[in-house]
Amino acid sequence: MQILESALKKAVGLGYMKWGLIFGLANGMAVYSYYRENRNKYDVEAYQQSVTRYVSYQSGKMAETYIPKWLRSPLFSLFGYVYDVNYDDMLEPLENYENFQQFFTRKIKSREFDKNVNKLIVPADSKVLSFCEVKDDSPILVKNVHYKLGYFLTGQETFEMTPKILEDARKRKNTKLYSVIFYLAPGDYHRYHLPSDFQLKSRSHIVGHLAPVKISYISSTPKVYETNERVALFGTYNFGLMSIVLVGATNVGSMTLNYDKEFQTNQKAQELFVYKHYDPTISLRKGDELGMFRLGSTVVMMFEAENVKWNIEEGQKCKWGDVFAEVS
Repeated sequence: MQILESALKKAVGLGYMKWGLIFGLANGMAVYSYYRENRNKYDVEAYQQSVTRYVSYQSGKMAETYIPKWLRSPLFSLFGYVYDVNYDDMLEPLENYENFQQFFTRKIKSREFDKNVNKLIVPADSKVLSFCEVKDDSPILVKNVHYKLGYFLTGQETFEMTPKILEDARKRKNTKLYSVIFYLAPGDYHRYHLPSDFQLKSRSHIVGHLAPVKISYISSTPKVYETNERVALFGTYNFGLMSIVLVGATNVGSMTLNYDKEFQTNQKAQELFVYKHYDPTISLRKGDELGMFRLGSTVVMMFEAENVKWNIEEGQKCKWGDVFAEVS
């Protein structure tokens, strides 16, 4: 840790290219040091999981390193140019963000959104990966790629969401279940909001890998969503069942929940699966900030409705507050 911190402190006084090189070198050092400590372990799956978590934890710590004020504006401007950051809705000037973490998790100007109960709003600035009706255990992830819903929601590889289980899960007659996936890029606003009024009944925290979730990676690598760390929120909205799943990724320092300040992810795992039931249920309001990713990642929603009119297309860029579906 002292070596990493020393390298990072030197990096803030160097140019942009040297910053990037040292940031990459620090990650490499983290992997190598972890390898030396754990090279005699035989559980390859556990080892790979630990490495991704260790690297992401170190990256999160580095993102909290203080940046001199004179360097902030050019550094964040360069990052914004590379990742297409929208500066128009920022509340603070660039020089006010003391580190990358503050910049990544920046607040933005308030937005108006449609408060009609039958209109669901986009939970985060993001790109639409897919949307579909959920008929079995394999809804669409991206084009020609599916994920295992039972494994994803429960953390149990052998659990299958059969049509019977999906039918029993519905709260109303004559309804269907739908899935929609929103991907947050590094330059996006990283806070997530409620797509509707939501009665939160339970939460599952599933510890796992922190592999990349960018489209090129999940399109070619199996079981990324099923094995990455994630937080699944289960409850109901005005038209039936709803679940909101927050998926971690490489270098995501953590995911937070505003209603539970003690909740933390990307920490040294004491348990691989933590379930929490809320009694009474927690009432959350449409548009309220739910929490934040400390970098980019993914929000997966599943909801029940009798009729759905989609207002989105696959690959579409959208902002939180946009209406993505009208339901009944």
